[in-house]
Amino acid sequence: MIDLHAHILPGIDDGAKTPQQGKELLIQMNNQGVTTVAATPHFFPSSAVLEDFFELRNTALKELKALLDDDFPVTVIPGAEVLYFGGIGNVEAIKSLTLGGSRYLLLELLGVRKIDSKVINDIVALNRNFGLVPIIAHVERYCKYKGYKDLLSLIESGEALCQINATYTESKAETRAVKEMLGRSLISFVASDCHHPRRRPVRLKEAFDVLGKTAPGEVRRIIEQSEKTESELLSL
Repeated sequence: MIDLHAHILPGIDDGAKTPQQGKELLIQMNNQGVTTVAATPHFFPSSAVLEDFFELRNTALKELKALLDDDFPVTVIPGAEVLYFGGIGNVEAIKSLTLGGSRYLLLELLGVRKIDSKVINDIVALNRNFGLVPIIAHVERYCKYKGYKDLLSLIESGEALCQINATYTESKAETRAVKEMLGRSLISFVASDCHHPRRRPVRLKEAFDVLGKTAPGEVRRIIEQSEKTESELLSL
C-alpha cells in the first residue's frame, strides 16, 4: 500500500519536528501495511522559493534516512503538498513539485474562498498543458465550499483524482461527504496526512476498517489504484 500524503520530513513544515518523530511515523506505517510513502511537505507558492524548498527537503530527507536501516521496508519518495494559486495551470515550474518526479501532483485547495470556474479551469490546465495528474488533497475538507459539487464533477470526468484523509471520520460533515464519494466511485486514494506520532498519527488501518464495512467493493478498487500508482512511482 502507498501513502501519498504524509508530513514525515523533520523541521520543514508543521509535520514531524525531529528525525526521530519522522522515524516513528514510518514505523507506524510499516505496522499498518504501507510499503511506499510520498513525503509531502507543504509548498506555499506565495512565500517559498523552489530552490530553497528543494534544499530544505533534501536535507530533511537525508536526516530521516540516516536513522533508518538499509533494509527498512518502507520506501520514501520526495514530493510536496502544493497550495493552489491562481494561474497554476500555466506555470511550467510546477512540474518539479510532483511526487517522485512522476506525473502526479498533490494539490491543496485550502484558502480558496470558492471553487469557481477559474479554479476548475486551472486544475484542468495542469493536465492539458503539462500532462500532470492533479490529486486533490483531503477532498472531503472542501465539502462546505461553494462550488464543491463542480469539483466532484471534475473528478468524475477523470480530469483529476482525489485523496481522502484517514481521519475523515472525525467530522460528521466530512463523513457524509466521503459516503457520497464512495457511492459515486470517486475516491482514488486514502492517505494518512500524518504530522506527529501521537497528535496526528497514521491511522490508515482504522480508516480501511471503517471503509471495509461501508463499501468493501470500493476498498478493493482503491487498493488496486494504490498498487498501480505505487508501481508507476517505483519504476521511475
